[in-house]
Amino acid sequence: MNYKLYLDCKKAYENNQNIMDLVKKKNPDNRSLAIEIAYDLQAGSYIKDFYQNQDIKRFYTNEVGSLLERYINKDSIILNVGAGELWTISLMLEKSAVKPKKLYNLEISWSRLHKGSKFWNSIHGNTITMKPFVADMLAIPLLSKSVDIVTSSHGLEPNGSQLEKVLAELFRVGRDKCVLFEPCYELCSKEGQQRMDRLGYIKDVASVVDKLGGKVEEVIQITNSINKLNPTACFVIKPPSGAISSDEYDSFTVPGTDYSLELKEDCYYSKDTGLAFPILGTIPILKNEKGILASKY
Repeated sequence: MNYKLYLDCKKAYENNQNIMDLVKKKNPDNRSLAIEIAYDLQAGSYIKDFYQNQDIKRFYTNEVGSLLERYINKDSIILNVGAGELWTISLMLEKSAVKPKKLYNLEISWSRLHKGSKFWNSIHGNTITMKPFVADMLAIPLLSKSVDIVTSSHGLEPNGSQLEKVLAELFRVGRDKCVLFEPCYELCSKEGQQRMDRLGYIKDVASVVDKLGGKVEEVIQITNSINKLNPTACFVIKPPSGAISSDEYDSFTVPGTDYSLELKEDCYYSKDTGLAFPILGTIPILKNEKGILASKY
């Protein structure tokens, strides 16, 4: 991380300036960096906002949770991408009659996961196996076809320019369904579409899914969208078929690959590549640029 850039962003954030725009000007080809810095600076604000607007938030999570619940069974392994501060997925699963076997939470900002893990534990404790990790959706550190359900709640939203690459990676790890709660450009008002265009939000989801060999089975408009200028839809997607991984697989991989990682005392290590990935607190940092070459570990 370029700390000078971060300090510039921190100052801009304190002055209510747009962080995404600032990072894009200085690093126009690194959308992921812009997202990471902007979200890290906001860490904790989404949980605070939840407590200030619980009724509205719970209307939303109750509705989207009931849709996700349709696809969950007791053996389900779920990957939640763009997990944020975990309040959404925590409440989505709170009232689910059937709990999944395991939940992975992928988020690009360590600070958001740190805050969110406390919120999750206050609701679920250890009743569901939950593994948070820092990673980029463009290179997910899980084995191909190892996840039953991929889900999100406005996690793909800011990745308009990278939508095809993101979906391709979700399809690599997902084997049954992608149940994505994301903004729907086609359902937006003209004002909302202009806003989405300006912010670089995703659109044309169905055409990108079709191009990649998947199938959009259903698009359901969410009636309790939190922002009417950014209406949520549930995209139920069948990923392209592929070789299915064993349910017994229980480890991370070198991001974007099937090279397994072994948990050591202070890192996750790959014998195949010689890379070690650090663990901060209890949260692994599984981004390729954070891998340390340590072939003699």
